[in-house]
Amino acid sequence: MTGALRLAIVGWPVGHSLSPRLWEAMGARRGIAVTYEARAVAPDDVDGWAALWSSSLDGFNVTSPHKERAAAACASLAPSAARIGAANLVAGALTGWEGHSTDGYGFARALLAEGERIRGRTAVVLGTGGAGRAAARALADEGAAVTFVTRSPAATPAGCEDLPRIGWDAVEDAGPFDITVNATTTGAEPPAPPIPYARWCRGALAVDLHYAPPLTAFLEAAHAAGARTLNGFGMLIHQACLGAALLVEKDPAAAESYEEDFWAAARQVSSS
Repeated sequence: MTGALRLAIVGWPVGHSLSPRLWEAMGARRGIAVTYEARAVAPDDVDGWAALWSSSLDGFNVTSPHKERAAAACASLAPSAARIGAANLVAGALTGWEGHSTDGYGFARALLAEGERIRGRTAVVLGTGGAGRAAARALADEGAAVTFVTRSPAATPAGCEDLPRIGWDAVEDAGPFDITVNATTTGAEPPAPPIPYARWCRGALAVDLHYAPPLTAFLEAAHAAGARTLNGFGMLIHQACLGAALLVEKDPAAAESYEEDFWAAARQVSSS
């Protein structure tokens, strides 16, 4: 397939993102002229945010802290984004910008690709932001029993109303769990989130949605306690596959057909 795509990623911060290089390398393999820029937009940058929505981009990815804000700004939402009230992919459509959530697909696909069973397992998700809700919803939909840890357990996370929640002050009395997911904005660098690592992580799986650095403070603490560990890089790749299927093919069923190209792009990026 040939063609051209003008894309961007928006977030604060966003300089660490590998998405521009991955997408451009994937496009070169596919014969698609992809130009992909990073746009750092602070939460109070009204002009920068408005410029994104008035641009001639074909689509853009959204990262923290703008996922809920993006969903609210879209003319329409795919069911994946409408359910959790957050969008990490915004695609141009005839009726205006349409928001999608590819995070949940990317998260579940990354675990399954590593041979990690989801159905019938217990899981805890630290944080109820857009990515956390997407991961929790994906786990629950695949048959896991999911609990949130949140600063506000009385607040109901959009799209996850059926999932139990506990506060950080209750973690010592909870678990253990088969899967622990760090979906907070902390834990990439020290300090690691304050959970009972020795009890939750021995023989279990610990997943950090961060991918930079590859070994986060959370994963280091979990590994020291005896966990298998997985960072967010696989999720990044697999959510990009679904994004490409939506932007290029207009067909989410084509997501797996992009895996070879994105993983090849990842190897190219990591060696350069």
